[in-house]
Amino acid sequence: MNTSTKKMIKKIVGFLLQGAVMSCFYIALELLFHFMQELEVSSRILYPIVFSVPLGFILTALFSFFPRKVNVVLSTIAMAIAAIWACVQTCYAQVFQTYMEANKIFMGGDVVENFGEEMKDAIISSIPSILIFTALVVVFALELGLQIRPKKKPVPICLVGIVFAVLLHFGCYGLLHIEGNGAYSPISMYKQNPGILDNNMQNFGLMTSLRLDLTGMFFDRPTTPGETPFQSENVDILNPVKPSTPSESTTDEPGTGEPTTGTEGDIGTEPTEPVKPEKTKNTLDIDFSALLSGETNSTISAIHQYVQAQPGSNINQYTGMFEGYNLIMVCAESWSSYMITEELTPTLYMMSNNGFVFNNFYGTFKSVTTNGEYAFCTGLMPNTVGKTDDLKKNSTFMLSMDKYMPYAMGNVFKSFGASTYAYHGNNGSYYVREQTHPNLGYDVLRFRDAGWINGVSNKSEKLTFTTGRPTSDEELILQTMPDYLNNLDENGNVKQFHAYYMSYSGHHPYYDVTETDKTRNPQVFQNREIVDQLNVSGHVKAYIAANLELENMMKQLLKGLEEAGCLENTVIVLTNDHYPYGLTDKEFRELASFTGKKIASTYGIYENSFICYNAGMKEKVVVDAPCCTVDIIPTLLNLFGVNYDSRLLAGTDVLDSNSFHVAMLYNQSFITDKIQYNTSNGKITYLVDKSEVPQEYVDACIKYVKNKFEISLQIVSNDYYKIIYDSLELTEPTQTE
Repeated sequence: MNTSTKKMIKKIVGFLLQGAVMSCFYIALELLFHFMQELEVSSRILYPIVFSVPLGFILTALFSFFPRKVNVVLSTIAMAIAAIWACVQTCYAQVFQTYMEANKIFMGGDVVENFGEEMKDAIISSIPSILIFTALVVVFALELGLQIRPKKKPVPICLVGIVFAVLLHFGCYGLLHIEGNGAYSPISMYKQNPGILDNNMQNFGLMTSLRLDLTGMFFDRPTTPGETPFQSENVDILNPVKPSTPSESTTDEPGTGEPTTGTEGDIGTEPTEPVKPEKTKNTLDIDFSALLSGETNSTISAIHQYVQAQPGSNINQYTGMFEGYNLIMVCAESWSSYMITEELTPTLYMMSNNGFVFNNFYGTFKSVTTNGEYAFCTGLMPNTVGKTDDLKKNSTFMLSMDKYMPYAMGNVFKSFGASTYAYHGNNGSYYVREQTHPNLGYDVLRFRDAGWINGVSNKSEKLTFTTGRPTSDEELILQTMPDYLNNLDENGNVKQFHAYYMSYSGHHPYYDVTETDKTRNPQVFQNREIVDQLNVSGHVKAYIAANLELENMMKQLLKGLEEAGCLENTVIVLTNDHYPYGLTDKEFRELASFTGKKIASTYGIYENSFICYNAGMKEKVVVDAPCCTVDIIPTLLNLFGVNYDSRLLAGTDVLDSNSFHVAMLYNQSFITDKIQYNTSNGKITYLVDKSEVPQEYVDACIKYVKNKFEISLQIVSNDYYKIIYDSLELTEPTQTE
């Protein structure tokens, strides 16, 4: 063997050693992150390991074009960036119990401003992890310094190295096919563009998830001719024919999933006008044939075809029950019905056990208020795969603010000629509510920093509070009720109105009630004596103390409505934006056990209440069908007698016993009356005997849920409501005739 051959072999070995060191760094980083985050350990942990190898070698090949010192510096920088991203995700998950999509970088200033204290605490508590990641970089940088030879590698070796790394990548890609190509198999999740980040982190690890996230932001997934954004679903298997009249029962126990009444079925309020017998569906008379014949955009055509194929929900005995009534909607920050007791929260207890009682309601979201608020206000799912048409519009709510949104209740009530109001105890600039909410139909907006009257900013209309953030929900309601209760007609009666509230007092951090610095969370501080004797830990006490402001808010609201003489013709709807991610899993379970509940499954953290209360109802109506946040709007549209098209929403009227009902979660996991499906690992939990659930049913459910997420995004991205209403020559929703 001649000298030149020996030198070449040494250089090849040196390249392979550097690639091995880089690969080992990323493998170590992935494993450390996986175990520190307590992610599920299964056979899928193989994927973050194997994808670390081509990553290590592609970086080695690229950096080997440079001299030794530059190579070492670039390699160290690459490892440091990966470690920093691991630290960022560790701290972000500490605060939000989920992971940060790359486009959230654009919200950095807002996060610092509104979560500064929480982020500081998260960084402090994550110091051990940060030190471990830092040490990892130092150790491997020193090892690289010893491994990399003084001279740069020859260009042929670098080029061959790139080819080698690419082949390794495709080899790893091939491994993804081991589990087949089912809906949430590894290969299917990998191909989704860019995919659900929490699922990707679980299955592919830190760096591959980042790569998928970034490529999904900047590049569209390639499509094949004739491909549509929707899955082909079996509608018939999900909508078997059932009796058209809800059964009546004297029990409140879950059973058929159909609405039942507390006694003999006297709900105390009848529809103001009988429904014409020829109209049996909550649908509009849309001429899809005409729309399709003139459509050149393949995506719009696919939407038309999908909507046309949907069965739509049915006119039922509750249609128009609240026609002419007022509506107050409350999206309650981090609220959980697990905190409700008759002694501590008598108002919430009374409201949650009267009116319409939805026994199997699930709050869809784990975190991110704007997502829960958007679903609550629109009946559409937000885009949870980290991609929008505009990178700076990092939420679907922002994407919707210049789109036609006829089914938002603000726009619905404006079409009735009613006054509309929206309130929040934080600044209107956060999540740009001063821009999104006018588009939902709210003429009067008031926030902590300013007010907007018919779109014009007016600082004198801002809300004032006696404490810092989070502010008091009780102070919020006391300041704002006069806006609509003092708006009287010529007979001295309150004019019809709709008010929307985003509460704030329940926001974390839930510092221990022994905390003496009241600025840390003033709502906890002012209610701590009430919860001090409770037999729960300090953070759980603090959570309950903060949410007592919501109890006080509801107490003041009912009192104000009664004094104004409009309590019985006002409907109050309340649910959460997301579960209280400021509590640890252990603390959340402690909260549940405090009220005699037990979180028995993965989905227990999402169990909540959809309060729909009207004081004029003589008997409650108990509903056992599984439902979730997006089902609220279609249920309200039906109750208020709005002439709407139920096929144009992601949710379903929960009171329609003939429709398919499913509780959908943010990562496309779901619960029906037969199964629970977890998309992160593809596991099915059967709620009935497995023999009663054919695979066709499971497949249809999976496709149904995927389609509801997809149609939600396509409606907003393509301003589809405007297309439909223009075709009908309508400018607003109408009431059912």
